[in-house]
Amino acid sequence: MTHTVEDQAPATAEQADLDLLAAVRRRVKQLVGLVETLPFTEYTARIAREYLDEAGPAREAFDRFAQLSPVEQQQQLLLWQRAAS
Repeated sequence: MTHTVEDQAPATAEQADLDLLAAVRRRVKQLVGLVETLPFTEYTARIAREYLDEAGPAREAFDRFAQLSPVEQQQQLLLWQRAAS
């Protein structure tokens, strides 16, 4: 899986995986905040469903990242952080 950002070369699969994992992390934080408040709303349920929809692809991305050597993980994280800033 690759994606393009305006005026940038296509991202590597590893970078796309990190983008996905970062998005899921943001959604988890959002969901935790919503679950901590009562009463639950339809919005909370929608965010929970969206998170569950992302669970399969996120798990696959995490598994691929975990298979990289620690050195390659660090290199990919550094590249990803530079691209994100």
